[in-house]
Amino acid sequence: MLKKLILVVSAILPILLQAQVTINAQLPSTGLMQKDQLWNLILSNSKEDILSVNIKMNLQDAVTGQIVMSANTGNLLIGKGIKIITSRDIQPITYNYNLPDFSRNYLPMGAYIACYQVYRLSDKGDEPLGDECIRINIDPLSPPLLNSPADKSEVESPYPQFTWMPPAPFDMFSDLNYEILVTEVFPGQSSTEAIQYNTPVYTKSNISQTYESYPSSYSSLDTGKIYAWQVVARNGLNYAVKTEVWTFKLKKEKTEKEPITGTYVLLNNEVEGTYIVKKNMLHVKFISSSLAYEANIIFTDENGKIIKSVSQKLQPGDNYFDLDTGNEFHADHVYKVTITDLAKKQHSLRFSINKN
Repeated sequence: MLKKLILVVSAILPILLQAQVTINAQLPSTGLMQKDQLWNLILSNSKEDILSVNIKMNLQDAVTGQIVMSANTGNLLIGKGIKIITSRDIQPITYNYNLPDFSRNYLPMGAYIACYQVYRLSDKGDEPLGDECIRINIDPLSPPLLNSPADKSEVESPYPQFTWMPPAPFDMFSDLNYEILVTEVFPGQSSTEAIQYNTPVYTKSNISQTYESYPSSYSSLDTGKIYAWQVVARNGLNYAVKTEVWTFKLKKEKTEKEPITGTYVLLNNEVEGTYIVKKNMLHVKFISSSLAYEANIIFTDENGKIIKSVSQKLQPGDNYFDLDTGNEFHADHVYKVTITDLAKKQHSLRFSINKN
């Protein structure tokens, strides 16, 4: 047994003696990181002689193994014992970038492995003295935050608009894009379970802006059901970070018919018959599922001839308009008022004037 132990020690002793310099990288395990922070190192020389060394560093993607950046430092003198260094002590530092995103001050978001090697400078070339690898994770300080619809809220429109705030800091991302998921929450489910396991009623990826409207080409959301939604921020094709999961439901429509006078009639092509206007004022309501935009409200007669056009700014959600039907319109004639949305879909209402 003793002979075996002596053989093992004899085999590894040259290796241990070769690691004359040990490296301890003082890097944060997560969070933001500047390139200069990669050089917060502690070097320990186990021998008496003073060494002239330089340091080589490779930074590789922890998932793919691709080397994304490499660097070489200037010369550094170290004696026996411990030496704490920063980037100022090893200038000049020469960087080589395999991906352009790493040329910026802050490292891009992701998981990496930083490997260091210390070399002694000699007439025979660079002699390796020690090496060390450490894993680091670069995460945003703040994930994306959901904005609207608010959590556990009721929405008016069956085609709601979703908005959120970007992750911070914004310049960590070279190709920031979003994916949105909207799904029904079944009875007995949590909102998180619904997002994870249910088939989405709507999903879209590669969204460049911080908003998305539920498209009018899809089936409208159902009253009485609870819906969960979440946004995933990505940097290119790589996973970034998820928002919380929020829920909302569609407000139930009133079952009773609105009185003809003094109320707003919904402009949605589903109002049967002809709306009777009294006192020369037409009150209409239009629900927009798009961002704010300028639209023309067109009035036409029975033959389709344009009688009047009014420009109005439409906001997401409910829009209310008091439209004057004065001298251009005549009693007992049938007219039509129309708004065209951004999807080129027309929303109309037939009306007639009662001068009495």
